[in-house]
Amino acid sequence: MLLLTLAPGAYTAFVSASDDQTGVGLVEVYDLSGASVDQKLTNISTRAVAGAGDATLIAGLVVGGSVPKRVLIRAAGPALAQFGLTGVLAQPQLTLLAGGSATVAQNAGWSASLDAALIADAAGRVGAFAFPAGSQDAALGVNLAPGSYTAQVAGVGGRTGIVLLEVYELS
Repeated sequence: MLLLTLAPGAYTAFVSASDDQTGVGLVEVYDLSGASVDQKLTNISTRAVAGAGDATLIAGLVVGGSVPKRVLIRAAGPALAQFGLTGVLAQPQLTLLAGGSATVAQNAGWSASLDAALIADAAGRVGAFAFPAGSQDAALGVNLAPGSYTAQVAGVGGRTGIVLLEVYELS
């Protein structure tokens, strides 16, 4: 465990086994700064291999306070190829759950979404790299009431591959 005071900026945490074995890892990030108008944790992401069943990539998020938050959640698979990655997840299925069980929203092809233009605009506003039009990457722009949520990424058709799961606070 690390408890750090960080200057504004981008950071990366790496998780690996000390004995070079594979397994499931959990990284948690908490903003302990308290309520502040000009300070907030605006984005968190993880890159991992995702598939179906036990290979589902899972990220938890909590909306604190008493007012809803607008968030952008993205599951980049095919779009990662532009950065030279191979073995990317061809079609991620992104599912957002409230309280771990009630499905809030799903997407498996962001550009076919009714919110495609809003998703592209939001990604540009937060500095996220663009998804190509027609790509099979997944994304959701949602208003979330205070509470606990789980974003899950699985491979459509049981496929497995590298995916980047991102959560951005928009408001």
